[in-house]
Amino acid sequence: MALEPQIMMETTFNVIYLIYICVIVILMSKNMSKVSEKEVATAKKIRLAFLSLFIGDLGHVGARLIAIFSGDLELNYIVLGIGTLFEMVGLIFVFMFFTDAWRVHFDHQNSLLFKALIGVGIVGLIIFVFPQNQWTAQTAPYEWQVIRNIPWVIQGIALSLLIFRDAKAAGDKQLIRIGIYIFISFFFYTPVLFFGELAPMLGMLMIIGTVIYMLWEYTSYSRFFKKKE
Repeated sequence: MALEPQIMMETTFNVIYLIYICVIVILMSKNMSKVSEKEVATAKKIRLAFLSLFIGDLGHVGARLIAIFSGDLELNYIVLGIGTLFEMVGLIFVFMFFTDAWRVHFDHQNSLLFKALIGVGIVGLIIFVFPQNQWTAQTAPYEWQVIRNIPWVIQGIALSLLIFRDAKAAGDKQLIRIGIYIFISFFFYTPVLFFGELAPMLGMLMIIGTVIYMLWEYTSYSRFFKKKE
């Protein structure tokens, strides 16, 4: 079965990324005992965030592999739709857990911003339930592809700014980088989310965005889970 070069490249990269994030989550679990006592709660929430990302991407990448090799077009639409839903639910939970990590780490116990961002995530999950999403259709309505992506974009950009602000005040260089990585990733994801249907080649930007996510994941691991000498 001949595959288009772009599809082959994206799928291969996605599989490599999936293995990478799996290793990161395993290392986080293995090194939890090395986390300083005052940061254990933060570290556990960060691990949950990346576990959510792994599960979501596992559904997405698994669906793409099934679709590529099944040869059944009708089945492909169903599987790809379910995979996309998995991925988007995973993304919502990534930012919910990471927002909670921000709240705990910087001691924003009664933060209205925290409650607002969790609320945005819940709204995002509710949006996914609407039948207008047409998850298993050949092509979902463009306006609903945009609508369902708005909540996690808001979550991510807002969280990146909050992390950057508080990390800069604390002089924490690694957390400053994490805030920057999250923010920059949206420069590559949002064009694909909102205009990918109009210009499919924009999908290549997802690879750059994913590399930035890999930097975010590794920096999070290095900051909280690697024993400081």
